[in-house]
Amino acid sequence: MSRVARFHADRTNQKLYFARLACQQAEGETNVQAAQGAREAAVFHLYGVVQAYLQELGRYYRLNDLMRPLPITLEAALAQRGQKSPELVLLQQALAQGGVLSGLEQAWQACQYAPEPAAPSPEEESSSQLILKVTQSPLAWLPEVTLLREWRQHLQQLIEQGREGMVEF
Repeated sequence: MSRVARFHADRTNQKLYFARLACQQAEGETNVQAAQGAREAAVFHLYGVVQAYLQELGRYYRLNDLMRPLPITLEAALAQRGQKSPELVLLQQALAQGGVLSGLEQAWQACQYAPEPAAPSPEEESSSQLILKVTQSPLAWLPEVTLLREWRQHLQQLIEQGREGMVEF
């Protein structure tokens, strides 16, 4: 049985593929709402890549917490056995504050909940102070497509590097 089939790496690969498709759709989109939807979809799939890879690691190390594994729970379960996962360490470093993927969690949270609206400010060009500017760009809080592509590329490299070390003999 192949490693991909055995540890369910196909879901991780699917999420990487879906993120790539969402980035492609967002780049070519002229409609603001459709572009926002595509960029949000890319964020969701990238976050899904992390979740699928954590599940893949849990299966590889034969851990029980497979439905919604968190890096800290996997690390604790491995520590109880006296094991350490170099793949998990690399992922945690990338997701940590200052890491290459540190903004992914924030982007995912921003997609879950409506961003805090900016305080209305009077229009400076108008002669009347009664006109308030209450709108902002609907895409202002979302990461740019170039950043989404960088996150995807980094995740793919991180996963490929981790899988090289997970090969069984």
